Amino acid sequence: MLYMNEFITKSLDLNLFFLRIMKEHAFFLELGFAPKDAKMASDAKNFRMEFERLLTEAVELSNGNVSYEAVESRQLVTQYTSEAEKLTGFYTGKPFNLNLTRREMMLSPSGGRSSDIERRVDMLNHRAFRLTSSLADFKGRLLQDVLSCKTFTTNYPSMIQHMLAEASYYMEMLESLIEKKHLAETTNILNEEVFWNDKMSGHAKVMAGQFDPSEGELINIARMLAQEFDELINEAKVALTMPCASAAVTYDSTEATQRLRAFKISGLEGLWECRIRSIIIPILADHILREANYYLCKLGECNMMEQ
Repeated sequence: MLYMNEFITKSLDLNLFFLRIMKEHAFFLELGFAPKDAKMASDAKNFRMEFERLLTEAVELSNGNVSYEAVESRQLVTQYTSEAEKLTGFYTGKPFNLNLTRREMMLSPSGGRSSDIERRVDMLNHRAFRLTSSLADFKGRLLQDVLSCKTFTTNYPSMIQHMLAEASYYMEMLESLIEKKHLAETTNILNEEVFWNDKMSGHAKVMAGQFDPSEGELINIARMLAQEFDELINEAKVALTMPCASAAVTYDSTEATQRLRAFKISGLEGLWECRIRSIIIPILADHILREANYYLCKLGECNMMEQ
């Protein structure tokens, strides 16, 4: 059973991270539709705006209530997020709420709590669950339409599946918090490693597929990283039945994620400086960097402020 302070902090940490992730998922879906599917693009935009409203509320509740680890790990926003949003807005003509990002960058883990914050956080969890469930349904229908060749999108089917899995993960975590359960009661580090190593592999594969064919060296590095994570998924699954192997898998997962994180940063900076040829949208590069930071914090490496 979670005590009030822990419930508030864990809820806000989770929502600050995933509400932005879900908002961006909706943006990627919106951007990927053909003109004939304007209604679906409009639906995705509506999801994006609804998630932004919830994220705004989460930010309002979070100053003084968010954890030190969430801030220090740069899982909520990175030093690149604001510029990535500006550049993405320039490329797409779709403006981002830069003021919200600036406010999130200024969040402090210390401060006081209002008397009704537990009730407001609980309400936020319930609304976030309902909205994410609706977005998951939308992603699921889209995936089926794409796989049955009824709809075209510039998003890979595996990327839609990837986004759907993250929505399901978020909802599972929200369910635990709504029931006031410790998140550790519903998962363990090896299950987290199976899940997040799969997501890191997916990131590397998408990067390999979105670099220009002339970027052979970058493509090869991305493919090697993806293969490494695929192997780590299998190792983590084996370790679930052999606890003595868990420490080695966690160590290897941490090292691999740090290498992938460095590769993502190099790629993001290359996009900004126009040194890399690709079709990677800047906010996607920042998005997958934040997910690496989140995973590293899960693995116990939360202090990114000096990195």
